[in-house]
Amino acid sequence: MKIDVVIVTALISAFSSSGVMSLVIYLLQRRDRRREKEEAKESAQSKMLVALGHDKIIYLSDKYVRRGCITVKEKGNLEMLAQPYFEAGGNGDGKIGYEACQKLKIVSEDEAEKIDIETRRKEFMYEDE
Repeated sequence: MKIDVVIVTALISAFSSSGVMSLVIYLLQRRDRRREKEEAKESAQSKMLVALGHDKIIYLSDKYVRRGCITVKEKGNLEMLAQPYFEAGGNGDGKIGYEACQKLKIVSEDEAEKIDIETRRKEFMYEDE
C-alpha cells in the first residue's frame, strides 16, 4: 500500500511540474489556433457562397422582371437558389428580386424565348427587313 501512495504521489508531482504543464498548455493552444483558422476559413467560404447566391439571384430576377414573365423551370431554379441563400443569412436585394419574381406571370418556355429574342433585337437595334 505504501508503494501505491508513493507512485500516486510521484505521478501527481510529475504532472503538476511546470515543464509538463507547459507542454500540455502549448499543445492545447496549438490545437485551438488550428481550430480557429479552420473556422475562419469556413466562415469565409460561407460568406462567398452567400455572395455568389446573391449575385445569381439578382442577375436572374432582374432578367425575369425585365421580361415581365417567368417559366415554371425558371421559377423552380430561382427557388432552389433562394432557399439556401436565405437560410445562410442572405437578404436585401436578393429577397426583393425573388419576391418580385413570385408575382410574375408564368409563361411557356417558347413564349419566354420569343420575348427574350425580341428584347435582344430591341437592345441591339436589329430591324427586320
